[in-house]
Amino acid sequence: MKYKGYFYKEIPVKDYMGNRATMFQCSDEALLEHVDTSSFTKFTEKRMKEAIDYYIGNVEYHKQLKVLNYEATKYFLQTKYD
Repeated sequence: MKYKGYFYKEIPVKDYMGNRATMFQCSDEALLEHVDTSSFTKFTEKRMKEAIDYYIGNVEYHKQLKVLNYEATKYFLQTKYD
């Protein structure tokens, strides 16, 4: 399946009681380029499309967050071993 140029797929799942269901999984590398995850799942196709829209609309935020996370990790590691 494809939404706004990004791919996702239906996956069969079972809950703890053995009930079968369908979820949607996205592992599109271009979409997830700026976040620290390689895939994500949603219970409905509507929620999958909302999540894809979120990642499309917040690219700059996630780029900044990645830099901030890097700097915080660098600071932590420098002060931890000093």
